[in-house]
Amino acid sequence: MDKKELLLEAATKLFVARGLHATPTSAISKEAGVSAGILFHYFKTKDDLIDELYLSIKKELNSSILNDINKINSDIGKLRLIWSNLWNWGLDNKLKFKFLQQIDHTNCSEKVKQHPEIMEKQQLFRAFIEESIDKKIIKNIDIQFLMSSMFYLIASLVNHLTMFPELRHNQVFIEQAWEMYYNSLKP
Repeated sequence: MDKKELLLEAATKLFVARGLHATPTSAISKEAGVSAGILFHYFKTKDDLIDELYLSIKKELNSSILNDINKINSDIGKLRLIWSNLWNWGLDNKLKFKFLQQIDHTNCSEKVKQHPEIMEKQQLFRAFIEESIDKKIIKNIDIQFLMSSMFYLIASLVNHLTMFPELRHNQVFIEQAWEMYYNSLKP
């Protein structure tokens, strides 16, 4: 792993544990095992580090969410795949998922949300949601609220499966969780 990756990994760990504002760059460089000068070689400011970390995690998540979506024909099947991809990614990347929960609704996220790659994936997801509303697969409600609700229902599942990891492969539980999720979205 290169030094930049070590810094991003250390920052994720410390931001989740301490919070954005309570984590000094000196702690990040120490955790990564590099000098402060190396940190500032890669990131001019702490805000630049936060932006790059958030952007890299958002790109990774967005790619994961839409992974294999074109292989599914039914709209409900696509929705279920997005649901499944998201909670599986959250479990496989717990620190990154917690970081997203921590930062997603702060002013730190606004710059990253305007990044062309993030906007492109967000538009694809938004178009899918709008199409699902038009087809009466999901409720016709404010789309931003709907997307936030969808994410936080999945976050709830990730948190539960983190506490009870044996349920991850329990098909009865997963089916019940899917039904509960989809029932909250149905018109």
